[in-house]
Amino acid sequence: MRDTLSTPRTIVDNGSMDASAIVAAIAAAITLAALYFTRRQVKTAEEQTAIQRGMYKDAAQPYVWADIRPHAQHASFMMLILKNEGPTVATDVSLKINPGFPSEWARNEDHEKFASMRCFDSLPPGRMMQWNLGLPQDLLPSPDTPGNGDGRFKISISFRGPNGTKTTLSYSINLSEYRWVAKTTPGTPMTIAKSVDDATKTLSKAINKVAIQLSE
Repeated sequence: MRDTLSTPRTIVDNGSMDASAIVAAIAAAITLAALYFTRRQVKTAEEQTAIQRGMYKDAAQPYVWADIRPHAQHASFMMLILKNEGPTVATDVSLKINPGFPSEWARNEDHEKFASMRCFDSLPPGRMMQWNLGLPQDLLPSPDTPGNGDGRFKISISFRGPNGTKTTLSYSINLSEYRWVAKTTPGTPMTIAKSVDDATKTLSKAINKVAIQLSE
């Protein structure tokens, strides 16, 4: 009788152990899943931090560019422009133009100004350096001009930022693209009249809007 009564107890104990094992397995799975998502969150946070650091680093770097374009106030002159648009000082700046400017562009035998390589110790933020190259009709190539006289130049710029990192930019420009560009410049009577007309229209709209609001 005693052995017969003890059998159900053994079955109950086995059932309890099976349930405990299942609960433990579920808890372990939940823990592993939580660890996985925690690691994912940590990795994502690290990536975001790295991106923000990179953006902060890039934002603190100088940005030097060069171009050949019409003068901002006198479109009748073509200028070589070198400018630092960044917030910090650019050092060890070099500007190379290939091929070099034609000797016909030089005036009064001033060939040094038209050298294909220019170097500067530093270029502070906002500094813009300009060289007058000449009149557009003397510089812009004709459609039939072959070879190096077709108005294409490759500009290469290198400079260093505050942390000593060297940056190199290289791109091509084509002066023939200016052949049909309008020469309207700021400060001419036409642009002044247009600015006054635009300002008058804007002021009239604002006055009419206020008048309608007051009448309601």
